[in-house]
Amino acid sequence: MLFSSYNKSVRLLTQLGPIRAWSLLVTVFGELSGENAVDGPVLTSIMREIGIKPEATRVALHRLRNDGWITSQRLGRISQYKLTAKGAHDSAAARPRIYGRPQKTEEKMQFFITKTSDNSLDPASYTQITSRIFVCEISTVCPPEAIILEPTHLPIWLSKQIESDYLRQGYDNLFQVLSNISFNVETFSPLQIAVVRILIVHVWRRLTLKHPTLPRTAHSASWHGHDCRALVTTLLDNLPRPAQKLLKAT
Repeated sequence: MLFSSYNKSVRLLTQLGPIRAWSLLVTVFGELSGENAVDGPVLTSIMREIGIKPEATRVALHRLRNDGWITSQRLGRISQYKLTAKGAHDSAAARPRIYGRPQKTEEKMQFFITKTSDNSLDPASYTQITSRIFVCEISTVCPPEAIILEPTHLPIWLSKQIESDYLRQGYDNLFQVLSNISFNVETFSPLQIAVVRILIVHVWRRLTLKHPTLPRTAHSASWHGHDCRALVTTLLDNLPRPAQKLLKAT
């Protein structure tokens, strides 16, 4: 069954897991802000469409301000919010992982063995196999003095070992939802386009930023991470990001 309506798309995407207001706002600013400020009423409208109450939005904005991630100013009777240098840096750093298009050619991977046990490496960039053995993208910098290997594929037992149950189930659920979303974008208002885009990016971001981007050959045949990236790319291509001035007029 194809879920063609806006309301059903929103419902399906929001049912993929609990949505924390502050985390959703991080996605919203990544989608809309860039170098520009976002008007408070625009934020409120987007969050309300997703089911977040204005009070929860205000608390989340306060948290992001306290964390040094956004700044705010008054323009007449309207509050405007903008990413700080820290927020812009963090958002830009995550952008290639979130919005990167599927690779046309298969990327390579690398194993490395550290001199001693190392639990300090970021799990979003390095997958730990044992206390001293890690796998990562070919472009990722390995620790000094590490022994580096470049396998062409992994045995099935090792592929399954690097896939946590949480991520595997998360991608299974996301793949099922994304592959059944269909819409006629011409029937959507600018606000509705923004909301569906934000939800797609948000549910995708929650998974893809939790692990290294390894080639398909590093994973088991049942891994849907790469399939989800392809679906996310296609859906976002079909939902052109609306200009903020159109959202203000909604």
